Amino acid sequence: MHPYVARQLRRHFGNDTPQPDLLPVLKAVSAMLHDVDRERELGAAAMTELSRELQQRYERMEQSEQRYRLLFDQNPLAMMGLRCADGTILAFNAQAEAVLGYVAADVVGRPLDELGITGPAQITFEQVLGSIEATGTTTQEFRLYSRDGREIETVVMCHRVELAGEEALIAHIRDVTAERVSLRAREESEARFRAFFEFAGISIHVLSFEGIILEANPASKELLGFDPHDVVGRSATSLSPPEDVEATRELARELRDGARDSVTVERRFFHKDGHLVWGQLTVSVVHHGGEKRMIGMIQDITERKRMEGQLLKQAFQDELTGLANRVLFRDRLRHALERRERQPTSVAVILLDLDGFKRVNDSLGHAVGDELLQVVGRRIASTVRAGETVARLGGDEFAVVIESIAHGEDPQNLADRLLMLLRMPMRVGGREVVVGVSIGIAIADVADDEETVLRNADTAMYAAKSSGKACVRRFDPSMHRDAMEWMELESDLRLGIDRREFILEFQPLMRIETGRPKGFEALVRWEHPSRGYVTPGVFLPIAEETGMIVALGRWVLMEACMKAQRWSEFSPEPLSVSVNVAAKQLDSEALIDDVRAALDHSGLSPSRLIVEITESDVMREPEVALAKLNALKALGVRLAIDDFGTGYSSLSHLQFFPVDELKIDRSFIQRIDDGDREAAFVRTIVSLAKSLRVEVVAEGVEEPAQHQFLRSVGCDIGQGYLYSRPLPAGQVERFVTDSRQVLPLVAPTHPRRLA
Repeated sequence: MHPYVARQLRRHFGNDTPQPDLLPVLKAVSAMLHDVDRERELGAAAMTELSRELQQRYERMEQSEQRYRLLFDQNPLAMMGLRCADGTILAFNAQAEAVLGYVAADVVGRPLDELGITGPAQITFEQVLGSIEATGTTTQEFRLYSRDGREIETVVMCHRVELAGEEALIAHIRDVTAERVSLRAREESEARFRAFFEFAGISIHVLSFEGIILEANPASKELLGFDPHDVVGRSATSLSPPEDVEATRELARELRDGARDSVTVERRFFHKDGHLVWGQLTVSVVHHGGEKRMIGMIQDITERKRMEGQLLKQAFQDELTGLANRVLFRDRLRHALERRERQPTSVAVILLDLDGFKRVNDSLGHAVGDELLQVVGRRIASTVRAGETVARLGGDEFAVVIESIAHGEDPQNLADRLLMLLRMPMRVGGREVVVGVSIGIAIADVADDEETVLRNADTAMYAAKSSGKACVRRFDPSMHRDAMEWMELESDLRLGIDRREFILEFQPLMRIETGRPKGFEALVRWEHPSRGYVTPGVFLPIAEETGMIVALGRWVLMEACMKAQRWSEFSPEPLSVSVNVAAKQLDSEALIDDVRAALDHSGLSPSRLIVEITESDVMREPEVALAKLNALKALGVRLAIDDFGTGYSSLSHLQFFPVDELKIDRSFIQRIDDGDREAAFVRTIVSLAKSLRVEVVAEGVEEPAQHQFLRSVGCDIGQGYLYSRPLPAGQVERFVTDSRQVLPLVAPTHPRRLA
């Protein structure tokens, strides 16, 4: 019975039993009530289940929304949502803000085209939407523009979605600017590599780490003779001799193992023709074609290696003469000195320096000078014993090492033979040339090293030059004192020029026909405050070697012109003054200015100044000398060639130089009595000079017979002790006055020859 029916029965009947005819009705009602209860319970259960399902759906929807927001907002790609109807921006994530520079709050709700993100040249939103309707999705490349106008290269993927109940478009924007820049850089790099590879002037091979040639450029054919396709696929070691292969493999291993990134070596390679070529090989590890490779660059150094071989050969040999050079000479000398510890022998060095070589070189040319050095080298080598070292140390300086002096043997004997042999005429350049030689000998003491022996021989050789050249001098310690003397004199000379310690003396130039002076030659003298009189033969070489001759010569010019201007006070005839100009003065750019200044300051007429230049100085560089002589001539001065006959010039040269006087060297005048040859030479010079209207001055006239001969051949002027020694400036007037009387042509007594 249903509980509700049971309660109602108790309420109405109490504990009495209802009538039997009501029982079926009550059971039916009770059954109906049970059915209603069951329906109610089922409905409640259904509502509970529905409520639970709705709650779960809501929770899933919230989670989906959160995931969507997380996916959209935190996506590493820039994303935006666009309403399909009008292109209004519905969503704009953080990455889009970072890429495009816009803030979401400023752009959401605004049409995309209004922002100008796609730029004026890009497609509109409607065109993008039309592309999607045709394909369902689209991926395109765009150049977008950020808020600050920066251009961004992007790849944009778009697809349709429903967003907030509306049909929308989701755009995924990937910034590929850096990728494209990198890609273009790689492409440009590849293009540069390819251009360099194809057009490089050196051989280039691309190699695998196994040493296989993968590529070869066209220049490799120029070096090795092989076409590029002939070597591709071959091992790089097959191009080198077997003895070079192992070292090459070791380098490849070091590169492969990362011990080195690059290496440069010199290697030999086979040419297709079979000969070997030298190459400087540089191998580097690079990334090529997406893989690590080795690049081998070979620069042709065959010619350089040939030159190195030549230089190595020349390292110990003088190229011109074939003799030992200074390096080999010193090595032989050092070994000879070391051997003395084992053998009780002496070692000597003979040093030779040619006298007059510069004159030959300057007048006849360097080719003739070189030929002369070769002849000298052969003569020296033919004179010494086999096994002795003969060397050319440089220039015109030669040396001999006597490595073992036998008992009773004197190096002086060899030096004398060399002196005699080198005095003999040598035929070079189609003519005979005579040069002397100054020789110094140094015998090594027990404690002497190579430097000491060479220095001593050099000192002895310079002592020979100082003694008048063409002689032999053996070293002794006093020569060092002489060298110190030279240095002291050089210092004193420099001070002497500043302090005007010099005076001039004047030697007459006499007209041979009348016996009267035509002029005087100015000769410089040094009155040292403590040394007294210093001869010109001592201080002039120092002045010329150090260049002080330019300053000294400037003073001589000025002083000579000043003195000559005063001679007009006592001489009715205009007397000339001759001044010698040294080689370094002739080379100096100041010479013309010095002459002009001397004339202007003294007031001397230019025609009374005679500038004397030695023949050898003129013939050093005839073209340069001619220009300088013409410049002097333009000043109005007269020009004289001094020491004529000693400078290896042709007599025909005279017609090209603006010369007024020709001074025959004293050596020819002194030999007039020796035979017809010397007399004929003087007669020829006088005759030629006459034809060219050039006056002739004979130097060194000392004997009346010389005077008479010169007069007979028509020589114009004589100079020498027969007429007068050099005179102090104060005695010139008296000499001029006395010369108005007829001078006796007898040799006077010469207390001291100063010229």
